[in-house]
Amino acid sequence: MNIKLKDKDKPISLKSGWCFMNAGFDSGLIEKINSGKQVKVDKIPKPASDYVEEVKKQVKKKTKTQGGE
Repeated sequence: MNIKLKDKDKPISLKSGWCFMNAGFDSGLIEKINSGKQVKVDKIPKPASDYVEEVKKQVKKKTKTQGGE
């Protein structure tokens, strides 16, 4: 899943110890999140849900000209 920071004024502390990857803690990942980039992660720790949000893929609706009904 992809996530991004909700509010740049509320960055995640590197001292939080939150682990977004099954492989373990990655401070570089938290730095990327804090810079405003979308980042691919394995999981979102519950306390981190106040700081980040999952980026959903947008589904385009088909129009009649594109083969939809």
